Amino acid sequence: MKKDLLELIDSQKEIEKMFHPFDDNVGILFEKISDVPEFQNWFQEIKLELQGIYDRTHDTFVGETINLCGKRVDEFTEKKYFVELVGKLQAIRKNIDKYYPDEKKESSHSQGGASGMKKKPLIFISHSSKNKDQVAKIADLLRSINLSPRRDIFCSSLPGYGIPNGANIFDFLRERFLNYDLHIIFVHSPEYYESPVSLNEMGAAWVLRANATSLLLPGFDFSGMKGVIGSDCIAIKLDGDSSEVKDRLNQLRRELESEFDISDNEDIIWEEARNRFIREINGDVSTQNENISATPALITEEMKQLLKKVAAVTEGQILIDSDLESGTYIQIGSEVVAKEYPDRRKYAVWEEALNACLQAKYIERKSEAVCVITNAGYKAVE
Repeated sequence: MKKDLLELIDSQKEIEKMFHPFDDNVGILFEKISDVPEFQNWFQEIKLELQGIYDRTHDTFVGETINLCGKRVDEFTEKKYFVELVGKLQAIRKNIDKYYPDEKKESSHSQGGASGMKKKPLIFISHSSKNKDQVAKIADLLRSINLSPRRDIFCSSLPGYGIPNGANIFDFLRERFLNYDLHIIFVHSPEYYESPVSLNEMGAAWVLRANATSLLLPGFDFSGMKGVIGSDCIAIKLDGDSSEVKDRLNQLRRELESEFDISDNEDIIWEEARNRFIREINGDVSTQNENISATPALITEEMKQLLKKVAAVTEGQILIDSDLESGTYIQIGSEVVAKEYPDRRKYAVWEEALNACLQAKYIERKSEAVCVITNAGYKAVE
């Protein structure tokens, strides 16, 4: 949206302050910014806004700016690249109404009546239809805080909640975004990322800048999260540590109660519903997990190689990060063992080994960027 792009462009001076001196270990100092998370978030949001403009207008200048955003640069030229990008963004800013003509009309129309009205809140559960049983449990949990199926919640696979047949997803979400304060709950799973409809919902929600919460179904790890969901979203891994899951769900409850102006819920009713939800949502995989733990996990050569490297460093950590040149990379100690670019195939091998170690509990994830070896991982390579 125009307002979001203007804010992003106008924040470039604050972003530029994040450049910092960097020594390449051979005595050459230069200014670097690609390792700063705040810059990466800003950069990705800029690309998404520009892509939205280009998809609507096919404007040549915007297309050139998007191509510049995709340009691979080395660390020595990051400052020069940034200055060039800012110059193009400032040119787009001067012609901003050209790229958002509809918003100007909508703004003029809204001033005639509803501009001072507060939008009603609404929850949209974005999910794969293959996970509808788990989504039904999520809807039951939301109803425990007095949210109504038809008035406050909608999703595509539950009777009475759905998007009308034949409706365009983006147009449907856009209409609700204009008329409601939308809060989207993304239900992440392998099936979700195999569904074009789900990915379209994710993209539309991101472009519309709706509030968002991510729920990771049991068996799905943070490393599987792809697409445009940012690190600023609440992410709750439903088969994670029980006390952490309860705390995160409590936070979600307080957030929704605030959005929907609900103040008369009984804590005991919520706690019973929350605990039942955690038991039931994990019930589908509990037997499977018991069978897995009963037999030793098969360790591939790639898993052994990864575990040996992690066990050999004092801190026992794996860093998953990204930069402009390499894309996502995996680092153990001071060694970068794999980069997404230029060797995607090698990176895929290491990524698969890491995910297998996470599944087998030889490695555990401490955050989106940091994993650590477990006691089982140390024993596996003794």
